[in-house]
Amino acid sequence: MIKDGKVHWGKGDVFAHQGYSGTSIWGMPPGANPAAQDLIDSATIPQFLRAAGDYPPQPRLPNMTAESLRALTPSQSRMLKGGTMDEVIKNRLAGVLGTKWLMRAQECWYRAPRPAYAHAGAAAAAHPDVALLMVDNRVPVPYEVAGTTLRSPDAWGAPRRRLASGWAPAGKADGWGTFQLALVTNHIYAQLHGYTFYLENPCPTNTSGVDDATYRTSIGEEWYRERPFKESLRVYMNTDPVCPQLPASHRLGPFPPRGPPWTKIAALRYVLRRHAYLLYLDSDAYVTEVWQPLEPLLELTGLRGGGRWVAAAQEFPPQKLRNDYRAGVANSGILLMAGAPVAGAEMLRLIEEWIWPPLGVGNPTWMFKWPFEQNGLTKTFYEALPDRCVLLRPGCPINSPFGSFLRHFVGGTPHRAVYHHEHRHSWLLEALQCTLRIVEGGGAPERCTPNEPLLALDAAGCVEEASATDAMMDAVPAPGSGTSVIARLRASDSQACCALCNAADECTSWAFAFDYPMNVINCQLLAKFGAARHQKGHMIGHRRYAPRPKGARVGPRDARVAYVPPPAAY
Repeated sequence: MIKDGKVHWGKGDVFAHQGYSGTSIWGMPPGANPAAQDLIDSATIPQFLRAAGDYPPQPRLPNMTAESLRALTPSQSRMLKGGTMDEVIKNRLAGVLGTKWLMRAQECWYRAPRPAYAHAGAAAAAHPDVALLMVDNRVPVPYEVAGTTLRSPDAWGAPRRRLASGWAPAGKADGWGTFQLALVTNHIYAQLHGYTFYLENPCPTNTSGVDDATYRTSIGEEWYRERPFKESLRVYMNTDPVCPQLPASHRLGPFPPRGPPWTKIAALRYVLRRHAYLLYLDSDAYVTEVWQPLEPLLELTGLRGGGRWVAAAQEFPPQKLRNDYRAGVANSGILLMAGAPVAGAEMLRLIEEWIWPPLGVGNPTWMFKWPFEQNGLTKTFYEALPDRCVLLRPGCPINSPFGSFLRHFVGGTPHRAVYHHEHRHSWLLEALQCTLRIVEGGGAPERCTPNEPLLALDAAGCVEEASATDAMMDAVPAPGSGTSVIARLRASDSQACCALCNAADECTSWAFAFDYPMNVINCQLLAKFGAARHQKGHMIGHRRYAPRPKGARVGPRDARVAYVPPPAAY
């Protein structure tokens, strides 16, 4: 609870564990990972739970040098603000800082009490009025889980694919894309807890390009008088996808013609009219542990009972958009919202204001271009009604690729050694397989987080800047020149390839292909090579350091957690 501006943890609190302090609850538990202790500090407490003076100050750098950055601990690096990160990049020191400033694993030890029905491995008998919503125009895969009553609705089609522990799709033609994998995981979750599940498709088809009539209908007459359509706008939005207008007779209408991301608000409005609480998940977001109910999080965020109306998390990482105000303060990929039965008609009014922002708020081109609806989430809710909103740190416990409860495999990455969106399909497949194992096991607690670090590698001498290494850019080993290849591997980036070379005593150099997809071989470990030839998008690096003596201490400048790329899905 919050008392006198401070966070107090009692026996009944969601994050309370015997012997753990309130601070460590949000980090990894003491003793579970001694190497992670440096990450356990007040910076990992969600923003809405912090007292005004609890924000940790940014560490003071005596000067912008490699030595100053190497001296930073991981938790100090995580406190660096956007302006400092800009300076680091400007001074070509990002390779020295490495990924210390980025989240690379769960930082919230979110373990809410599990209900009795979860321990029994049976579905909920009673539940609050909760709805789970996903929005997409792709075709769902009908399914049923062997030995259970879990199955897709008839509307998804037939015959149903039979899923069980150890299941894997037959191939790409089997229809299992990233959306379908996340959809089935989340649909299983809703059934286990008795929540109402909605899969909506407000934009089954779209057109390309924005004309005057579409633009005028989309922004409204008041905006149109101030910002009329011009030839320059036609050229600027010539290839943008546009979802058609939904008439008032449509179950999700009325809704103006907009870019596809906007149309989820039509579905949000429909569900919020009918249910007390709503969990919205993007098509690449999923529940990490399906026996974990939503009610404790509704209590924690203050949504239960209507004290708060919206809960969302910051972008991943928070510094990602440091020079770009357009995205706003919160990511709209995972939303917890109170519906009209709890928040009243005011929530529906706010949704309409989100759809139709007042004149001067935002930019009319955002109806068809990034940031689409996300800026409106900040303007309509977080800036206008801060007392009704909760802003969580990314991943604590929702959103970001490291969300401890609700995980979002976002597009793009700040660093491929930490997270790469090209792995999303394999990770979501592993998450569904993990979920099936949990359901089949009768409710045994397990968290399905396949993108957590799997292998710690020594990355001594592996930095990004070619000027700081003996690397040759845009070069590959020339065939027939005495080149001896030890192994051909997959690596998340050049630093991981370099670290894999460090791990092989016979490796003297390595070659990495930047432009190759992440599910193919992109790293070669070499015993020797005689010559190189030019090829863009490739790199050759020499091993700079001898193997570390046994028992030698791993310092912060050398240690790196690298991700083992998951197996290709097919």
